[in-house]
Amino acid sequence: MMALSDRTALFAEGLAAAQGELFPCTSWEDVWRYAVSLSDEAPVVSPAAYEQLQRGALPDVNDPLRSIADRAVGITEAALAVAETGSVLLIEPAPIDRAVSLLTHHLIVAVTEQDIVDELADGFRWLARQPRAAAYATFVTGPSRTADIERSLTIGVQGPSRLSVAVLA
Repeated sequence: MMALSDRTALFAEGLAAAQGELFPCTSWEDVWRYAVSLSDEAPVVSPAAYEQLQRGALPDVNDPLRSIADRAVGITEAALAVAETGSVLLIEPAPIDRAVSLLTHHLIVAVTEQDIVDELADGFRWLARQPRAAAYATFVTGPSRTADIERSLTIGVQGPSRLSVAVLA
């Protein structure tokens, strides 16, 4: 098993290779400030992430769950991240959580550094121990990519065009 700092560095490399961005931070307040700095429009927040933000006594956004489609920035939380691939594992049992991760243009995913595992196989083992979570689990590796029959690659058609992962130390 890798040391935590080695795992985080490997995760950062994998995320960059998938065209994702790493945002190291120490608190949910840092995540919020980063999200707010990206757009004049208030970020939309998944319910799970909103609970974390509220614990930090952050400003209450005017109904953060309103009109999710095509919002500039969305914030959600990952159950874990995979160093080997730069992927994050989203567990989203509620449709509104999935809407935030699929319909916003720039998705910020928060994960704690302790929740970064070495390999994809570790992620699947974790999932195997969470039988109910597996029904709503998605490994996300970078921004959404879609290619048509002519092999023309487009970013952001079926998901966010930009992905940032906030690693909470």
